[in-house]
Amino acid sequence: MILHNYIFKQVFISTLNVTAILFSMIWLIQSLRQIDLVIENGSSFFDFLYISILPSPLWFMMILPISSLLSVIIVFNRFYNDKEILVFHFSGVSIFHIIKPILIMSFVNLIFLSIVNLYVIPKTYNKFKSKQFELRNNISQVFLRAGIFNDIQKGLTILIDKRISKFDLEGIFIYDTRDENKEIDTFAKKGKIVLTSAGPIFQLIEGHRREVKTDGQVLNELSFKNYTMDISRKKNNSNFRWLDANEKSIFTLLKEENINSKSEAHFRLAFPILVITLPLQALIILLCFSNNSKNQIIQISSSLLIALLIQVLLISMRRILIVNPSLWFVFYLIPILPIFFSLLVAQFYNNKIAFFQFKKSQYEPL
Repeated sequence: MILHNYIFKQVFISTLNVTAILFSMIWLIQSLRQIDLVIENGSSFFDFLYISILPSPLWFMMILPISSLLSVIIVFNRFYNDKEILVFHFSGVSIFHIIKPILIMSFVNLIFLSIVNLYVIPKTYNKFKSKQFELRNNISQVFLRAGIFNDIQKGLTILIDKRISKFDLEGIFIYDTRDENKEIDTFAKKGKIVLTSAGPIFQLIEGHRREVKTDGQVLNELSFKNYTMDISRKKNNSNFRWLDANEKSIFTLLKEENINSKSEAHFRLAFPILVITLPLQALIILLCFSNNSKNQIIQISSSLLIALLIQVLLISMRRILIVNPSLWFVFYLIPILPIFFSLLVAQFYNNKIAFFQFKKSQYEPL
């Protein structure tokens, strides 16, 4: 029991550290992709954090199998260098006693990833894509460049002489032909952009507005001190957008007739199993094959290459399933077969050690 707790604690702490490092790296890389969108649209720092953190459950699903693999390699490589593995063997424990803490942690991670995969990812990723869609289609259009004609939408052109701040402008000309029967010219000394839930609006100060028919007849003219103008895009359905596969639940994907959706669903169901497969195969390589300073690099490289091969096969199955839908079960064989093979190797190694110890005891003096 003491040995189990010791191994579990070492691997668990290492997994947390490796996961934190990988997560930080991915967050930094992914958040840089959102900086332009957020800064150019004048959003707050909270909006940046919000849009950069929402995809994190998806990152955890991709990171945790790899961090579990790396933590097993790091911890057991340290055990070998410190001769602790020899102490484990001399204490009389079998290889399954050493593997057991890793399996327990892996099953806990599998349950965690399954919950995240089934319920958390669709909700958080849907919020992420919705916020991204909102920034791109509702806010980005209002940040106008000074000194050029800005075509905000079909029939609406804005010219700005000077930008005082992100939302305060000077010298504004607006040419509006969204109504096919008339043209509207609007001049204003100053203006301010206000962001609302319905879209951006212009608050114009001290200006002149003129409506002219297409034949040149002036319909009306208006001088104003304050005037509000809607410059948001008119959409048939402002809430419509194509949903990403990660926004849909696995149950929804399985019900869809599209084979791509079914392929994505099976992939998301099978991928969390890697949190058991990857660390277990690395552990078997490190424990069941002779370990010394000469072949230590070979063992680590082999475990990493096998892990890479398993992931590549699982990802490749997404395309294969599109061609041959009847092979959906291969999604689950790819991560499960290495588990059984690893356990068989462990059993063979355990029997070999037991047989060696039995033969040795025959020659011991009574």
